[in-house]
Order: sequence, then structure tokens, then C-alpha cells
Amino acid sequence: MLKKRRRQLYIALVCLAAVISLLPRSARAIGRIDTDQPVSLTVRCQKEQAVSGVRFSLYRVAVVSGTAAFRLTGDFAGYPVSLDDLSSADWQALAGTLAAYAARDHLAPLDSGRTGSDGTLRFPQQQKSLLPGLYLVVGDSYTAGNRIYTPSPFLICLPNLDSETDMWVYDETVDPKYTWETGDGGDEGGGTVTRKVLKVWRDDGNEEERPNKVTVQLLRNGKVYDTVTLSERNNWRYTWTELDGGYTWQVVEYDVPEGYTVSIRREGATFVVTNTCRPDVPDEPDTPPDSSGGSDTPENPVQPDAPAGPASGSSGGSTIPQTGALWWPVPVLACSGMVLFLLGWIRAQKRRSGDDR
Repeated sequence: MLKKRRRQLYIALVCLAAVISLLPRSARAIGRIDTDQPVSLTVRCQKEQAVSGVRFSLYRVAVVSGTAAFRLTGDFAGYPVSLDDLSSADWQALAGTLAAYAARDHLAPLDSGRTGSDGTLRFPQQQKSLLPGLYLVVGDSYTAGNRIYTPSPFLICLPNLDSETDMWVYDETVDPKYTWETGDGGDEGGGTVTRKVLKVWRDDGNEEERPNKVTVQLLRNGKVYDTVTLSERNNWRYTWTELDGGYTWQVVEYDVPEGYTVSIRREGATFVVTNTCRPDVPDEPDTPPDSSGGSDTPENPVQPDAPAGPASGSSGGSTIPQTGALWWPVPVLACSGMVLFLLGWIRAQKRRSGDDR
């Protein structure tokens, strides 16, 4: 009888392990985020060689809950952007969008600093500590040889969910991605460049709410350089030519239409400005929505693979957690269901054994 029960227990454990192994990786993430535990971020510019003196600025875009749900905070709370159901490309576009607005509105970064002789910069620098949240990291351009390198803005959740261990990492290290260009002439990266803007509407079924025109601003090193109107008359697009290649050029939408969010993505020389119809939601301002986690790509972008500058990289195997769906209850419910099933099965076996006797 004892052997039989041991066999039943062994079968139960095997079944439980099988159920857990079939759960999504995010379902097996260990624990909630400790929102009171300090975090840190190390930016590393040393893919091919250490690059010193590169300035990076850190902005806290959103607070994060214990279940990894974001809510815009501070100066960023007023921007008409969405943090819901974003893909990796959407996160990249959102980073570029927020970086452009932060530059135009002269938002002061939470912290900033320059890479040292080893090519690294650790945050916090000027702050005593950093709290968990969603952070925007923006780097300044620098010249190496005949190329101008620009770190691509990126968003990162601190702590970050490590894809290998499924653990929250409170001290994260990232290798930023870079783009580079030389312009049309000059060994110092001068010359001229072309920039374009294209308006895209994502509002199927709500076209009647769409305005008949929108206004966009072209920024030169964060300052408004030109303002243009897009409408059906110009096919919702515009082109700027003969722009000085020695500056950083960005685009923002001025006065985003009511009921829409904005996302600005770079595709070569073109800024694609997308307005998405904001779905109607209950008026619950104190309840943060579930959410999941821009590349300033120059014309004819090429990832820098030459010794003169750093190459593209990623954040140490970690990614911004997809928080549109909260998976932590899944293993609890699955395991509970399996235990109840096994208890019922064992009772049935005992009843059957009694009948046999």
C-alpha cells in the first residue's frame, strides 16, 4: 500500500512539473517588483573600443507598479502617447517621440553624465538613488573619424526582467544602439541632408473624427526650426532639403488632435507621424491601465561596425517586460487545479481499492 502511494505521489509531481514547464516564461517570473528597492543603470559604450566623454541624460517617464503596470508621471504625464500593447518597434518609436518632445520643451533630465575612460557611465550620477520606473535614455551625438554617431534613444524598465533567469534585475547594464552618417560632403561630417515627414492615420471606423489638417514642427538640436501644415492638399507629407548635416533633426506634432495619441517613427530620412484613435475608456484617473513596455535613424542608416565607433548592441539579454497581461496568477491557478485533480484521482483509487477488497 505504501509503495502504491509513493507511486501516486511521484506521478503527481511529474504532472505538476509538466504543467509548469508549459507555462509562458513570463508566467514563471519570480515575484513582484519591489517598488521601494533602489535601481541602477550602467550605459556601456565599448563594443569595439571604449568611447569616453559621451553624454547621456536620464528621464523618469512612468512609475511602475508591483505587477509591472506603467503610469506616465511628471512632465511626461501630459503627452498624448500610449503605453498599451506595444511591440518592440512601438517601444523604439515611443522612445524617439518622447525624446523629441523632451528636447523641444527643454525638460530637465532627472540625471546626466558622461562616459568615463572605460566607456561606461553608471546612474545614479547626481542623484542619491533611483526608484523603480520606466526610464528614457538619450545620448548626445559625437564625431569619430569622418562619421557622426548618434545613440538611439531607448526606454527601459528598471528593474528589468532578465529573459534568461526570469528574475527582476535591479542593477542593469545596457549597450546602446547607434546610427551614423557623414552628410553629402566634408571629412568632418558636414554637408547637407534631407528630412521628410509623412502623416499616417490609424483610426478605421472613426474617419469622421479626423481633422482636416495637422501641424508639425522640425527641430534643430531641440529648437523649433520650421513649422508646416499637413493636409490632403499636400498628401499629408512634406520635404525639407539642404539641411545642415552637422545638426540633429527631429519632428514633433504640434497640438495632437483630441481623442488621438501620437507616435513618431524614423524610416531613413522620413519621420512617420502616426495618430491613433484613442479608445473610449471609463473615467478612472486613479487606476493605471495595464501596459507592456525611436530610433533617430539618419538617412541611409548603417550600423557602425568600423573600429572608429561602437556597434549596435542590446541590454544584456533583458527586454522591457510586456505588461499588457498579468501572468502571475496563472501558475497559482494551474497548480491549484492540478492538485485538486490529483486529490480526486487518489481518492478514486482508494475507493476502488476498497471495493476490490
